[in-house]
Amino acid sequence: MDPVIITPDDVAEAVRRAPNWKSPGLDGLHHYWLKGFVVCHAVLARQFQEALDQKSLPSLFTTGITHLVPKDRDSTDPGKYGPITCLPTIYKTLTSILSARITRHLNSNQVMSRAQNGCRGGGRGTKEPLLIDAVIGKVVKRNRRNLSAAWIDYKKAFDSVPHTWLKRVLELYKVDCTVRDFLGQCKGQWSTILCHLGERMTVA
Repeated sequence: MDPVIITPDDVAEAVRRAPNWKSPGLDGLHHYWLKGFVVCHAVLARQFQEALDQKSLPSLFTTGITHLVPKDRDSTDPGKYGPITCLPTIYKTLTSILSARITRHLNSNQVMSRAQNGCRGGGRGTKEPLLIDAVIGKVVKRNRRNLSAAWIDYKKAFDSVPHTWLKRVLELYKVDCTVRDFLGQCKGQWSTILCHLGERMTVA
């Protein structure tokens, strides 16, 4: 993979793709403002490049806010909460740029199979199988045929992938070593602030 040099165009493209009013993290910044203040794109590009070269970010950018949303009225059982973590907008912008560069590298070298939709940008990994199932069901019903089907549910599939394997995959796919080292360092800086009913609880 070619070395990553972040430009103002990269920042503009990452900001353009992002939703305007998605909940921000500790920075409290919405993408709407980054889209409007185009003059700051060059500054952000320079600072992103410095962070990439130094392989570190300030803790403000690697700290999320995890909102504990109750699934039902039994608020005493921790298992009845769905955690939703809001990341800082600046961090999401930087990782979006790096993701786009890695995706470009994978596509140009035809690393990923065309049938792999779960991790492909712009793919509809859940919707496509559901549409296929619906069409098959209609055809079977219309033609009065028998159908046997099975579904396999991988519980918390994304949470069960160890970071050591993700790091190894980046090496196998020959992702730029500067990007790999930067992501590894950021992972070590990750932390979150738990928030329950609008009140911040603790840093985990």
